[in-house]
Amino acid sequence: MSKTARRIITTAIVVLAIIALTVVMVINTSSKTRKNAIDHMKSITSQQASMIESFVENAENTLKGFSCSPEVKELLTVVQNKPDIEAAETADALKAAAAKDITTSKALEAAQKYTEEMSKTIIGVEGLWVGDWNTHCLTHTDPNTPGMTTRNAKKDPEKFAGPLKALQDGMRNAGDGVYNVGIIISPATKRQIISMYKSVKDDNGNPIGFVGLGIFTDKLVDALKSVESDSTFYMVNSLDNKYIFCNDNDKVAQEATDKKILELTEKYKDSVDNENGDFEENKNVTFYSYMSENHWILFNETPSSDVFSFSRSINLEMIIFCAVCIIFIIIFNIVSIKQEATLQRLEQSKRKQAAITKNLHIAALKDILTDVNNRIKFVDDFGKDDDGNAKVADCPTSPYLFAMFNISKFSDVNINYGHDVGDAALASTADILKDRFGAQSVYRTGSDEFVVTVKCDSNDVSGPVSDINETLGELSRPRKLGNDVVSLQYAAAVVKKGTAISPAVLITLKDMINKNGVSMDYTAPFVDMDAY
Repeated sequence: MSKTARRIITTAIVVLAIIALTVVMVINTSSKTRKNAIDHMKSITSQQASMIESFVENAENTLKGFSCSPEVKELLTVVQNKPDIEAAETADALKAAAAKDITTSKALEAAQKYTEEMSKTIIGVEGLWVGDWNTHCLTHTDPNTPGMTTRNAKKDPEKFAGPLKALQDGMRNAGDGVYNVGIIISPATKRQIISMYKSVKDDNGNPIGFVGLGIFTDKLVDALKSVESDSTFYMVNSLDNKYIFCNDNDKVAQEATDKKILELTEKYKDSVDNENGDFEENKNVTFYSYMSENHWILFNETPSSDVFSFSRSINLEMIIFCAVCIIFIIIFNIVSIKQEATLQRLEQSKRKQAAITKNLHIAALKDILTDVNNRIKFVDDFGKDDDGNAKVADCPTSPYLFAMFNISKFSDVNINYGHDVGDAALASTADILKDRFGAQSVYRTGSDEFVVTVKCDSNDVSGPVSDINETLGELSRPRKLGNDVVSLQYAAAVVKKGTAISPAVLITLKDMINKNGVSMDYTAPFVDMDAY
């Protein structure tokens, strides 16, 4: 066979190999990058849900603290069974009625002053107020409001008897907790607020009045948008199918009609567990997070083209690269038939192609922000090979330790200090873990979640576990991030695994963290999975 024929055959084989390699890489990389994109958006949606829950929890704690103040308790105690006070329908009339008794007057003045001072500490407050058990307002953020009765069942029983009883029953059922009406449109300002109430009881446990709080949701909405500004988010109450948030303001407080939303509200209306998921329809991918505490479902809707843009970009680049390589090889070999010297240049080109391909593969397995391995790399390292066999062989006498470190309430860091400090917190966490365990043993498996792997020399893992707990203590110490000194709290967990090692250990670690929460004593909970 002539040299030209051999070169043509060799060229054809190389071209087919490049095409086959590109197809395999496109399929493999596409699958992994799509999963990574979905996991990333799920994490963002969960983060937004956590922000909403924290916002509501902070408001409830504020109202609880206000209800326990001596000024509120004393006012509600002294105004009981005083017809003049109850009959006062304006702020001036209320002051005049209270002026008849020095104790009542002082109690009203002190409570009004405390209400106004407390209101100044609440960001986005619409109104903080104290009322008797029949919703007669005694103090309010707006000093002109006291005297009004929001549910005056005596004057208009047909209109207000039902709402008054519903409010009173809600506060009774809440016990010592807060009766959270939810996110509603305020009748007074026509703006969206979180509305909540808490009863105030006498020494015998009988309600003598209540405190109420309304907070505008504008700041919350801005915070949610700051996490993922390119998405459209909306929230639905699973108990009544009504929109709470929506980019279309006309839909707020209206019942949802979308079939998929109704399926999810029906599914979760009685659920007591927080859950996350996603679905794809109408060229959009929608991620959702169910908040069982308030029966709310947060939806984060993003065009598929945006979610999977990175995957398509890499695939397109590899295809273009493949096409360029094929054209280059063909032209190169045509020239090489005439000039044998070009063979060396062809070999150099092929080596360059292999290096670039390797770099692309490495880039897909690295976390850009922290320069540690990502979740795809973890699944690749501890998953199965192309033949379906586990990549990590059983090692019962020298098992692995898998430790997960999760930054607790990471969204608060972004809210309170900004995303630059949040990024610095992630990078700093990764640096500490790399110094302790080596860069190849550290993986960023979620937005604020890191996993380290330790190969033990024996079944006695007390030493490595101690190292992990020391690392947890080091992570929890205050450190300077940007211009701020920040104290981060971490939830951590450790599992030992020597047989049937697989990426499923992430699920066990996550469950342990969700169960145990922040590791306040710098001791991570430990589970020997081989013992089960």
